[in-house]
Amino acid sequence: MESPAIGGARFGRAFRLGSRRDFRRVFTDGRKTAGRTLILWRAPAKSPRLGLSSPKKLGAAVLRNRLKRLARESFRLNRRRIADGDYVVYLRPGCRWDGLAAAERDILDVFRRAGALREDERDT
Repeated sequence: MESPAIGGARFGRAFRLGSRRDFRRVFTDGRKTAGRTLILWRAPAKSPRLGLSSPKKLGAAVLRNRLKRLARESFRLNRRRIADGDYVVYLRPGCRWDGLAAAERDILDVFRRAGALREDERDT
């Protein structure tokens, strides 16, 4: 039996961009916002969903996967603060988060600048 995720909010398939068509739609129809460690594309949708992209220039597979896990967890923990839409996060070469706090800070900063945080959560 699986244990529930922290806070009871899981990051299941319904919250992920899965198909090539989804990614292509976000890249073509979406708006781009660049940050120091990542680039965010945002396209309208009925609920918040996340897709991740990490180039090989970022480093070895172990590092790329760790950074993607941190990005996914930051999105999951803040999902209620994020406005509905499909999002693709591209981790830029040189991204070196030392933990969840750094990842969360950078991701929320880019989402804030993109106008992707819910109105009642922007001031916090």
